[in-house]
Amino acid sequence: METFLETLIGLAVLAYALAEVLGRWMGVGALAWGKRSEPKIALTFDDGPSERTPELLALLERHGVKATMFLTGQKAEQHPELVEAMRAAGHQLEAHGYWHRPALLMAPWTEWAHIARSPGRLYRPPWGIHSPFTRLFARLQGKQVVLWDLESRDWLEQDPAALAERLLFYVKGGSVILLHDGPERTLRLLELLLPRLKEYGYQPVRLDEMELRPLGPRQGLERALQGSEERFDAKAEVYKAGYRYNNVLRLQKQKYHGPELPGYPPGTPCMWIHFESARLAAMSPMQVLRAFRETLKEVARVLEAQPDVCFIYGMSYLGEGAKVLGFEMHPLPRRDELLSKLTTAWFSWLYRGELPKHLFSAPAQIVYMTRETLLSRYGSTKPAATPSSLPPAPAQPQSPPA
Repeated sequence: METFLETLIGLAVLAYALAEVLGRWMGVGALAWGKRSEPKIALTFDDGPSERTPELLALLERHGVKATMFLTGQKAEQHPELVEAMRAAGHQLEAHGYWHRPALLMAPWTEWAHIARSPGRLYRPPWGIHSPFTRLFARLQGKQVVLWDLESRDWLEQDPAALAERLLFYVKGGSVILLHDGPERTLRLLELLLPRLKEYGYQPVRLDEMELRPLGPRQGLERALQGSEERFDAKAEVYKAGYRYNNVLRLQKQKYHGPELPGYPPGTPCMWIHFESARLAAMSPMQVLRAFRETLKEVARVLEAQPDVCFIYGMSYLGEGAKVLGFEMHPLPRRDELLSKLTTAWFSWLYRGELPKHLFSAPAQIVYMTRETLLSRYGSTKPAATPSSLPPAPAQPQSPPA
């Protein structure tokens, strides 16, 4: 009997752990983002209605933005006038559960009632936390679970300007941004964020105006690895030259440490370019070419302000195709070439679900562009639509009290 109980407890712990990993962390089967090749993004607000709902609605109205509100059923019953104000303003109303409780602290019958008593076609669990029953109960009640791909961190005691800079750094086409109806900080954050999102070409819309598909295992892995990307950016002090919705490069200033390039020995100040793989994977070849040309104009403006930088470089097996943009090629040592191809294979599988043609037949090379070439081809005296200051190093992600 004791062995049976231990086995039963072990299976229950395993079931709850799998629900947390697959359901919340990876989000497999949930909606979390739309098409990366389009500028549409969704602002979503949890926990409403609140005493600040009228201010939030007025702010969104001033900026001409429609959003998706995930309402807590108990609060909605207490403030029907605020719910009606949201609906009248044209916002999408969806379910955040009846009580604001994590699924781990509810018995199965309580979680069933929690989901059932909060009306809506979409359901976002509080904190995103899942039990082994969350997806089943939602499906049986005709609801689709919705998570997010970008946290605003508006629940943290942080400067709204810094929060806005971080959102601008990581937002992509199709992003679903998690915000909250309640904190005063959210209002100040939005006042800073919304004008710049529009300036850089993003189009805030309701979730029902985006093309959303449930995440598969590969997309779930992509979602789970977002925190590691942010930690890398913070450690390497990676930044962007511009924040347009189709910007495809991030920059890392460093002393060159690769094989000697013609005229540029190791130790030369340069910029290492990192590709925005999620965006590039969703673009057509013509969109990629256009995005690179626009992004390189922004990179040129950075170099105009940093006269010590002599060139930009990266590694690619498609170096010949980069010549049309002005890049030059240089061979890689065998070990570095293999590493470059393995990295390319990993990101291509992660973001496209396939390996590129000719990956292991075409040589991987250093692709680089000299300062003179970059400025002559892409330099401009026009004011740059770039951040007024570089964003602070992104901090380690934290889980939200959604």
